[in-house]
Amino acid sequence: MIGEAIGFRWLGVAGIELSTDEMVLAIDPFFSRPPFRRMCFGRVVPDRSLVAAKLPRCDFILITHAHWDHLMDVPEVVRNTGAVALGSPNSCRLLSILGVPEDQFHPIQAGEEFRLGEFLIRVLPAHHGTGSQTPTFPGLLPRDLPWPLQPRDYRQDVNFSFLIEAGSHRLLDWNSEDPEPAVPADLLFVGPQKNPRYYDALLRRVRPKVVVPIHWDDFLRPLSRPLRPLFAPPGWTLPPLHYMKLSDFKHTLRRVAPTTRIFFPELFQSYKLDHLL
Repeated sequence: MIGEAIGFRWLGVAGIELSTDEMVLAIDPFFSRPPFRRMCFGRVVPDRSLVAAKLPRCDFILITHAHWDHLMDVPEVVRNTGAVALGSPNSCRLLSILGVPEDQFHPIQAGEEFRLGEFLIRVLPAHHGTGSQTPTFPGLLPRDLPWPLQPRDYRQDVNFSFLIEAGSHRLLDWNSEDPEPAVPADLLFVGPQKNPRYYDALLRRVRPKVVVPIHWDDFLRPLSRPLRPLFAPPGWTLPPLHYMKLSDFKHTLRRVAPTTRIFFPELFQSYKLDHLL
């Protein structure tokens, strides 16, 4: 069975790797993690040796949106592996500015469906709100962008979620503030920063067997140090600024979907899809 042969790795932040014997598909691979001071005041460049070590093989890359913590390392992956990247117009223009040849990136849009090897990809619309550690940097790109880029140069235009089908398995990489367009899937990749009402609506639509939390770790903290959660979105709690509690996410999901399994993968650990499902 195709689904039984699929390998899965969480690459940190929003990064996902799906693999078969024949090919590797990555979504939003990001490893460099420049520090907060550089995000605010400097320019950012990939850690080339780290990117090469963490993703040595790749055939295709899906990009949910053009923010730096989703796209910055993609050009290095393309150069190292010969992969082809697929993303929004802003994502493609940034890849071109960063030296990726035109035949190694392609624009996509919501509503498209296409096959990448054994994976059938359906592109879904997504809405990206404001994060807890970085502004959203929306809008069109300026005409001239000097290299190396600043984090604010990685501007989102449109955003995507992806439904990935392999054999009988349906995997949903969900990247939207709005649960309404979500579709049924066996496995749901989603961030743990939302409120219970959001997860109740989302899981009613998706009805997953397994939920895998992603994009919860501090993407300003280098991989040489232990993982640490992001700061929680501001609220009325005291103290107003505190690290996200993954236990709260588990409690919420158990309340809104008690039969759904919650799986926290180890960073860069390989798993087989049939073992998860």
